[in-house]
Amino acid sequence: MRSRLGLFALLAGAVLTLVGALLPLYHQAYRLAEQLEFEVTAWNVRTITGPQPDSDEFRSSVQYGIPLAVAAGLLVLAALFLRHRRFGAVARFLAAGVPLMLVGAVWTILQVYLRLAQGNRRADPITLTSPGLGLWILAIACVVALVGGVLVQRVPDQLERAPEPEGPVVYRLPDSEEHEQVS
Repeated sequence: MRSRLGLFALLAGAVLTLVGALLPLYHQAYRLAEQLEFEVTAWNVRTITGPQPDSDEFRSSVQYGIPLAVAAGLLVLAALFLRHRRFGAVARFLAAGVPLMLVGAVWTILQVYLRLAQGNRRADPITLTSPGLGLWILAIACVVALVGGVLVQRVPDQLERAPEPEGPVVYRLPDSEEHEQVS
């Protein structure tokens, strides 16, 4: 039951990661002569209001999606490997390491967001940065994937042990001269 729940959590973490990568991570609004608003996703920057940038380089400048997609793919791979006993050790290794990779990628995105939000409060009162739904879903994906990675690990009590013998057991001690008594 525990490993099945962990398997489900790994797959749910992968799906949540992909969904979070497609949703806006954070919004930026600049109030200059006219209102200019951006939405940053894991793959690009979208202009909501204001003039559209001329270059495609501006829109595709953010590439958080690559490590998120790799992490989601590896979570699915770990779940598939867990279904086969032959790949058990590799699957448990992936199930332990990939959620940490996902946490690292989301941590990077969170640090960029916090830096923008903190810098905007101190220096520029006409700029506003707010979190998007994608950032929240990615945080939930990290927790779900970490829980799944923990649940699929083997606990020492669950390790295979030698079967207990059935019926009477007779142990024979070797004869030794020290134990013989001479009368």
